[in-house]
Amino acid sequence: MISHWEPAMPWWLIALWLLAMIAITAWSYRQFSDKIGRSYRLFMLVCGLVALLAAALLLMQPMRVLRTPEAGSFRCVVLADQSLSMETRDGGAGQARSDALGEVLAARPPALDTLTSQGRLEYYGFAEDTHAMAFADGQPLLETLPGRTALGNTLQQLLSDAEKGLALGAVVLLSDGRSNSGEPPMEVVKRYRARGIPISCVGFGSARAPWDLSISTRQDGLRVQRDQSFAVNATVTNHFPEAKTVVITAADRGMVLAEKTIVVPANASVDTALTLSAANPGFHTYALRLQPTSGDSRPDNDLDFIGVDVQEPPTLRVLYLGGGLDWEWRFLRLLAENNELLHFSAIIQMGPGSFYHSGLNDEQRKETPAFPDKAAFYRDFHAVILDARAAAAISAEGVTALESFVANKGGGLLLRGPLDLLPPALAAIIPQHLPGGRVVVPALRLEPNPDFVFNRDFAGILRTGRGLWLPHNTPLWVAGDLKRAARVALALPYATQSMPALAAQGYGAGRAATMAVESTWRWHLGDNSRDELHQVFWTHLLTWLGEVGKPQFRMHCRGVKAPLGDELAIDVSVLGADFLPAPDAQVSARVTAPDGSERQIPMEPAPDEVGRYTALYIPTQPGEHQVLYEVRLPEQPLLESGTSFVARQSGVEAEDTAFNEALLRDIARVSGGEYFAPEEFRRARRVPLSSSVPMQTTTRPMTSSWLLFAVLTGALLLLWWSRRRIGLK
Repeated sequence: MISHWEPAMPWWLIALWLLAMIAITAWSYRQFSDKIGRSYRLFMLVCGLVALLAAALLLMQPMRVLRTPEAGSFRCVVLADQSLSMETRDGGAGQARSDALGEVLAARPPALDTLTSQGRLEYYGFAEDTHAMAFADGQPLLETLPGRTALGNTLQQLLSDAEKGLALGAVVLLSDGRSNSGEPPMEVVKRYRARGIPISCVGFGSARAPWDLSISTRQDGLRVQRDQSFAVNATVTNHFPEAKTVVITAADRGMVLAEKTIVVPANASVDTALTLSAANPGFHTYALRLQPTSGDSRPDNDLDFIGVDVQEPPTLRVLYLGGGLDWEWRFLRLLAENNELLHFSAIIQMGPGSFYHSGLNDEQRKETPAFPDKAAFYRDFHAVILDARAAAAISAEGVTALESFVANKGGGLLLRGPLDLLPPALAAIIPQHLPGGRVVVPALRLEPNPDFVFNRDFAGILRTGRGLWLPHNTPLWVAGDLKRAARVALALPYATQSMPALAAQGYGAGRAATMAVESTWRWHLGDNSRDELHQVFWTHLLTWLGEVGKPQFRMHCRGVKAPLGDELAIDVSVLGADFLPAPDAQVSARVTAPDGSERQIPMEPAPDEVGRYTALYIPTQPGEHQVLYEVRLPEQPLLESGTSFVARQSGVEAEDTAFNEALLRDIARVSGGEYFAPEEFRRARRVPLSSSVPMQTTTRPMTSSWLLFAVLTGALLLLWWSRRRIGLK
C-alpha cells in the first residue's frame, strides 16, 4: 500500500511537465493520422503513455509500507494427535490414521517451512497429556500415548504458556477430532478468537462408519479351583453390512486351549462361551482373539483378556506351641496329613533349651530356635494352638508378639491344658477369667453350639447320637467365669455357663478360645465314624479361629480389568512388624508390561488411610501386567509380593473412534484458521497468522522496484523501434 509521496521536484513543475508530455504525445498521434495506419498509431500511443506514466512515477516517488513478522519473536505450534483412536484404519485394510499423519509431517509441507521462517516452530504430540514430539531421520515418532483425548486442555495449556512466554502466532492441529476428556474444545477456541490466534486444522479419517468386528468379555475376573472346568463368556459384535463367520480362540501365554466358530449377523452381537480348565495354580490371563477378517478397520478390539485366579484348595496354616510331646499333638499331626485344608507346624519344648521343630522351613528355624519372640514370625500363620504348659517359657516379647498376632493381624489363638499355669499377660486374650482348675467328669456327651463356631456343621455330624463323648473320669482343665464378650461353643450337658468345655470370643481383629478337653484324640479311636468326629470338630474349630486373618500385603489391583489408556491405582496396604498399618514403609512397584518392558514406580502414602501406599499407572498395551511390590520396613529385610492385572480394549477412548470432521471445521472457522484435508495441507504454502504477533515495519519507494525500470525501458525501446521502423528518428 502507498503511505505517502516524496516527489523529486515541486508538484507544480511535475504537473507542467506531465501536461506538456501529454500534449506532445497527442500531437504526435494526430500528426501521422493520414500517413500511418490506425492500429500502428495506437501502438505507438500506448508505448508513449506507458513510458510517460513510468517517468511520472519516478518523479513523484510514491512510498509503500511493508509489515512482516519479526523473526523469532513468537511461537508456532504443530499439535499431532497421538491418542488411541488414531490407530483406526479407515476403509478396512487401509492405512492407520497415525501413519497418514506421520507421512504428512515427514513430507514437510511448504506451509510449515513458511512458519519456520516466520517464528519458532515447535512440535507436540498429545492425548491426555502433551509431550514434545521426537524425530528420527526426519520421521516423527508417533507412538500411542496413554490416557484419554483432552483436546480442550491441550489447547488451553498452549494459551496459558503464551501468556507467560513468547506470543503464540499460529496453531496447526492434526487430529481425527475425537475429544473425550477435560474442557470442551469449543469453549477454549473462543478464547483463541478473542486473542486473535488462528487454529488451522488438518483432519484425518473417513466420514463413512468403519466396518468392524470386535470381541469383549463382561466378566471382571474368575476365581476357580485347580483342575475344574469353567466357562469364559464373550460377546462378538459385527458392524459389517453382511453376516460374518468368525473363529474365536482362547489362549494362555500363546498356547491355544479352545477354539470355536460362530456366525454373527450384520450389525448385531452374539453371546458365546468357551469352556476351559487350568492345571496350574496362580493367576492366569486368557486371551480371547478373533481371527483376522478382511476389511476390519480396528484390529485392536479383535482381542480381549480375562484374568483367572486358579486356586489350590484353601490351606489353613496352624502353629502348635507345646510344653512336651503328647498324644494330642501326634493325632493332630495325623489329622493334618489326611486333610488338605490343614497344614501344621510345631515348636515343642523337650527340656531346658531343647526344642522340637516340625513343619518349619530353614529360615523359620534359624529365625526362631525357641518359642517366637517377634510378631513377624507369625505372618504366615492363621491360627496358634498354645499349650498352657509352654506359656511360662515364652518371653515377655513373645507374649506381646502373640497378642499382636491376634489383636492386629486377626489370627486365632486356642489355649489348652492347665489354664492356671497361664501367665497374667495372656489373661486379657482368653474368653474366661482366671484362675482355673482341674475337674473330673463322668462319661458324657458334649453339646456343640449350632449357632456359634460349629454353625457350618450342616450335616449335624457333631450333634448326632454318636456325639462328642468323654470317657468316665475324664479330667478337664477349666477356667473361671466367662467374660462379657465370650460365648459357649461346647458345653457340658449338666454344667452352667461358668464351666464350658469350649469358650470363645473375638479379640481385636482376631479370635481366641479356651478348651477344657485335653484328650480329643480319643475321638479318633474306634470305628470310622469316630474318626470323622475328630476331623469335623477340629476342622470347624480351626477354620473359625483362622478365617479372619489379614495378610501383611493387601494388593488392591489384583485381578482388576483396567481399561486401556485409563489411569489405574496400583495401591497396596502394608502391615508392619506388629501387624498394624505401617506409616513408615518405603514402597515401590515394578510393573512389567506384556511386551516385557519394565517400569519402576515409587509409591506415596495415601492421604486418607494409614498404611496404604498409592501410585497411578496407565497401561498402554493390552494383556497381563505383572506388578512386583518391594517393601522396606525398619529393621526388616526387603519384602516382596506380586500380583497381576489385565488391561483391555475398553473405556471411553476405545468406544467411539468415528472421524469428527465437524469439530475440526468449527475450530478452524471460529478461531480464524483454515481447514485442510491431508492432501490439501501437503500443497499449502501458508496458514493464517495472528495479527497480534510482533511485526517489523519498513518503508520502501515503489520506484526502487526493478519492475518499474523494466517497464519504462521496455516502453521506450518499443517506441524507438516503432518509430525507426517507419523511418522516424
